[in-house]
Amino acid sequence: MKHSDAETIAAIATPVGLGGIGIVRLSGPQATQLLSKVFFSPKVSSGLKSHRLYHGWIGSAQNKIDEVLVSFMAGPNSYTGEDVVEISCHGGRLVVDKILELILVAGARLAEKGEFTKRAFLNGRLDLAQAEAVVDLISAKSGPALAAASAQLAGELSLRIKSIRERLVKLLSRIEASIDFPDDLAAVDKKQATKTIVGAGAEITRLLALAEEGRLVREGVRVAIIGKPNVGKSSLLNRLAQDDRAIVSPLPGTTRDTIEEAVTLGGLSLVLIDTAGLRPAGDQVEAAGIGRTLDEIKKADIILLVVDASAQLSGADDRALLEAGEGGVIIVFNKIDLGRKAAESFGGERPKFMISALSGVGVADLKKGIVDNLPGGNNFEEVSRGVINTRHKECLFRAQESLQKIMVGLDAGVPQDLIAIDVRGAIIALGEISGEQVSEEVIEQIFQNFCVGK
Repeated sequence: MKHSDAETIAAIATPVGLGGIGIVRLSGPQATQLLSKVFFSPKVSSGLKSHRLYHGWIGSAQNKIDEVLVSFMAGPNSYTGEDVVEISCHGGRLVVDKILELILVAGARLAEKGEFTKRAFLNGRLDLAQAEAVVDLISAKSGPALAAASAQLAGELSLRIKSIRERLVKLLSRIEASIDFPDDLAAVDKKQATKTIVGAGAEITRLLALAEEGRLVREGVRVAIIGKPNVGKSSLLNRLAQDDRAIVSPLPGTTRDTIEEAVTLGGLSLVLIDTAGLRPAGDQVEAAGIGRTLDEIKKADIILLVVDASAQLSGADDRALLEAGEGGVIIVFNKIDLGRKAAESFGGERPKFMISALSGVGVADLKKGIVDNLPGGNNFEEVSRGVINTRHKECLFRAQESLQKIMVGLDAGVPQDLIAIDVRGAIIALGEISGEQVSEEVIEQIFQNFCVGK
């Protein structure tokens, strides 16, 4: 799939703000020609050579803006597959803005969101799954998230999809050949076709089984801290975050809204959510806060139900347990430094930990317990090799549905031309993951998630 756009694009490729280095990137057939209008260097006399650095000044002979290094990468051996120029300047906001302005005046067009990576995809440098991994790589918040994005960028997911797809393409070609030449070729053997479909289906099922864990790797685990007022929810958040993130007060009902804080446990990113205490609301503001608590319970992957260990259990604790539901709940008996009056049988067979958020006693064990009770376990090695996003998941579901129709058709003895329709449907669905068969609308939606300079 070759990109034929003749425009040369430019954008700032580094974050906005002060920094040691700022980079302005150009890509397109006129990249070096446009650069020559604003770059002055005694080292450049016979044109730029690919994959070399050049020292000089940006601006004009009369008005020098900054001393820079320029790198040139000739297509197709560049990120985009086109001629690419990168200007490395000092990282002040005004400096990079002025250099970009000069490049645009010289004749470049400002790049759209993700257009550099989009051109890499259109020019065959990356497939669509690899292109999507670029965003995940940039936004990775944990070791597993980084490993997953790196593996997808390296093409591991694409290879798994390609393997499944190739088996189905081979089956489709045999079916179509038998349909086109019935006198020369026998119909495809049902046993062989079934073996192919079952194998492909098993691979897709394995990938789908990793989807939820993949979401946790990519987005982080949402941990809602709930309980009745004044049991130490905010103190627990501060202790886990190792920061005074939430206001702590002996007055019940201090927390009226949710407070989020990102931490890393067991190498995985967790989003801790401190919530309003669960009790009958005293006013509209408190009612709104409790409503948000209930919303967070629904969205949470893990719930830490905090109980005051130094006090007798109450109906409010029972109501909090009821709201927490059955799955992913850890009971945290807090304030053990003040006594242990609460019944330790509270919460049934759910995991339980005795802590003091004030002193830190037991918190290390709680952290380990959170990691041990992560959804899907805490071994994300396989997940990192098969992590898939929502778009991939939808494609896999459609492929799976086509395979199920094929199995029904084979058992019912339907004509092979009808079987071929469903095989083709599965192939198309899988091709959408890598971008071999995907609409322009989907491509545009994907690259709208990128920043302008990428």
